[in-house]
Amino acid sequence: MSVTLDTTIAGPRLSWRGLSPSRSWRQREGRGLQLALAVFILAFSVVPVGRLIAAAFDGGLLAFWQVLDAPDVWRAARNSLTVAFGSGALALAIGVVFALILSVTTLRARTALAFIMVLSLMIAPQISALAFKTLAGPASPLLKLIGLAPSPGTPNPMLGQFGIILVMGLHHAPLVAITLASGLASIPRSLIEAALLEGASPWQVVARIMLPLLRPFILTASLLAFVAGVGNFGIPALLGLPVGYLTLPTLIYRRLASFGPGTIGDAAAISMLIALIAGAGVIAASLLLARAQNRLESEHRIAPFWKLGRWRLPLEILVWGFVALTILLPLASLVATSLVPAYGVRLSLQSVTFAQYAEVLFRQDLTVRAFRNSMMLAGATAISLAAMTLVSAYVLDRAKPKIRAAAFALIELPYAVPGIVLAIACILLFIRPLPLIGVSIYATPWIILFAYHARFFAIALKPVLAAMAMLDQSVEEAAVCDGVRLGQRLRYIVLPLVFPAVFAGMLMVFLLAFNELTVSALLWSAGTETLGVAMLSLEDSGLAAEAAAVAVAATTLVCLLMLAMQLMARRLPENALPWQALAGPREERQA
Repeated sequence: MSVTLDTTIAGPRLSWRGLSPSRSWRQREGRGLQLALAVFILAFSVVPVGRLIAAAFDGGLLAFWQVLDAPDVWRAARNSLTVAFGSGALALAIGVVFALILSVTTLRARTALAFIMVLSLMIAPQISALAFKTLAGPASPLLKLIGLAPSPGTPNPMLGQFGIILVMGLHHAPLVAITLASGLASIPRSLIEAALLEGASPWQVVARIMLPLLRPFILTASLLAFVAGVGNFGIPALLGLPVGYLTLPTLIYRRLASFGPGTIGDAAAISMLIALIAGAGVIAASLLLARAQNRLESEHRIAPFWKLGRWRLPLEILVWGFVALTILLPLASLVATSLVPAYGVRLSLQSVTFAQYAEVLFRQDLTVRAFRNSMMLAGATAISLAAMTLVSAYVLDRAKPKIRAAAFALIELPYAVPGIVLAIACILLFIRPLPLIGVSIYATPWIILFAYHARFFAIALKPVLAAMAMLDQSVEEAAVCDGVRLGQRLRYIVLPLVFPAVFAGMLMVFLLAFNELTVSALLWSAGTETLGVAMLSLEDSGLAAEAAAVAVAATTLVCLLMLAMQLMARRLPENALPWQALAGPREERQA
């Protein structure tokens, strides 16, 4: 082995057997890591999705069509499209307005506003649905406290199509705002400054320059909100099932709950229909976003330029009032419901009790077991994905752009498709004993753990991949010259540098997995109930106060973990946290 130093006109360049360092040491090692990444992609993306496709078309196109050509499927499909379009339109309107307000105006406390908005997205959909359900009904403790409760016997306005569209639209509005934040970050600051110097008003800059440039991002955001609405299970489950309003995900849930695994073939066909609808939206959104990002690139994100002056306080009151009404008030209703002896009891100093918390946290077997299962499953997923993402990001960062794009698309596939589709794929994959070893993980915690790994792999990978791209390669090249092996470099050089991003990915995965319902609703069995399943069971049993206590405890943990991530934000890549990307450039947030 020979190492020489080539000093040409281009400057000093290390060469190893005639190859530059950027090629030689990358090409000569890491085959094992590449194989590991290929195994991850094959196990968590290709095999489950392939098994679902094979089961959906097992009897041919005619059998597939016969499953879909049923009145209840058509009705559920129509309901799914209705709520997806309706909630998507509402989310688009709210998300666009909030993204622009936070980006272009001199509104104060932008980070706090963005944090609360993203918190509403990180809270499980079924918790949001329960919060609005407890707020609007005639038994609402909070409305009774202020004397605005509807008369007894009045139907809860949140049950049915209207409530699903409203809650889903509010829940997905931050998703739209975060998508637009990436578009706003791509608009050159010099373009805005030039328009202002030419005498354009802030309103003209927004209407005639920014909105046309943001059109692809707006369309992308609307498609993502639509896809999220098609696959959402938690909100239609709590607000639609009680009144018989079925969407495609809840139709699958009801069929499997009523008839068991015997209907898995029909469920696979319906899941394939959901996947086709959602997949079309995801592909279209990805193409639009790629074109938009190629067209717009800027090293300096626009700074707030709309000086509000005397209108700043009225706008702040309006914005914070909307946040209080749509996010904080429903959460307050959830807290109030958890503090009364039974749902419907008027909240007062005499009726306040913490008995529901003692019941669900310490005494009730179902909820205690669910908290333990969710903690263990979410924690195990976060820890193992941390190791997987370190390896995967290291390989992908050194891969060719086309290979990297294709690999990440496959990794993101289980997260892009609705969770109910992934759950059916896992059932089909593991309902029979595994080949060669003859062991089945169906109806065990391991199938939920597998589904969580497939579902959240892409979420854990994104911040690590971004941090890996920012590393100075010269440090690792120097270690190569000293004969440091790959494993040692990963452990002592790469990992310490990217650990904040790895840890942020772990926390994000834990947040999402801890409250997850869509996947576990079909995969749980006796003894493996998760927190989302326990809350849904309590609500179905009429124990709204206990369900509210579970929801408040889970929401508190989510909020605390997000605050912990905020404290470590300075050690993360710029905009690694979604609420920071929404709030604007770091220097502007500190101003």
